[in-house]
Amino acid sequence: MKVLIVGLPFFAEKLKKDLEEFDTSNKYYFLNTYYNKWDRIKALFLIPRVDVVYSINGTLGTSKVFELALKMKKKLMITWVGTDVLKAKNNKQPNQLFITQAEHYCEVNWIQQELKEVNVNAEILNFFNFKEAKKESFPENKRLQVLSYISKGREEYYGWKEVMQAAKQLPNVDFTIVGTDRSENLPKNLKCLGWVENMDELFEQCHCTIRFLEHDGLSGFVLESLYRGKQVVYSEPLNHCLHAKNTAEIIGALTELSDKLDKEILKPNSEGIEFVKNNFNTEYILSNLIKAFQK
Repeated sequence: MKVLIVGLPFFAEKLKKDLEEFDTSNKYYFLNTYYNKWDRIKALFLIPRVDVVYSINGTLGTSKVFELALKMKKKLMITWVGTDVLKAKNNKQPNQLFITQAEHYCEVNWIQQELKEVNVNAEILNFFNFKEAKKESFPENKRLQVLSYISKGREEYYGWKEVMQAAKQLPNVDFTIVGTDRSENLPKNLKCLGWVENMDELFEQCHCTIRFLEHDGLSGFVLESLYRGKQVVYSEPLNHCLHAKNTAEIIGALTELSDKLDKEILKPNSEGIEFVKNNFNTEYILSNLIKAFQK
């Protein structure tokens, strides 16, 4: 079996590497058809040679890759991840062939319910996977250390205003932001690092992470945080996270965590570690994904 993986490049390329390491009996390819013109050309020649085209990101609009896959009678699998669902809901003339002839998947039930509004019936199938459990550890810092990812160029969508407000209201809490590199008018307890290649050290230095978006699928950043035993403040209702729907609830959650730290009773998120270990381990996730490819 030969599988071509396309879609969001960061996740698609990583999944291709994970599958190659896990499964040597099948052949996996990755092409960056979003941003690389040569990969778009390669896709014209590769799609006729593969059995499955798997996309991490969906559309009901225009997609040359999807169109060619269906024209060539290839198995087309689409995993919807978040913002793509909003675009599909706003599409006034959805491509009915994509709806009826592709197989649709998503990672969580709230995305599954939204997709039904555009007549897309999706199964739950995840691709984020984690190998061995990380050691439970918290930094020795006596001030609560908070880490968040805010995408450069999309700061408002990623909760910039809410995180900034929390930082101003909680001067005894330290905030580190990756992704964006904004530097203007920052409170003293907030720093922006821009794009960071290796997040290990930053995760080790934090007690808590924040993910606050207007609309989100299942966040890899949140799963990574749980995997590392961090407390998580999340705008979506996910197991073992502190659910916050607005700025006041973010501040309330962080205040609670900071108070526990002051009293020396704040502990690593052991339940979160077990949740990821049981539901997102590599054996379970990739085996199910391969079965779906083969089905």
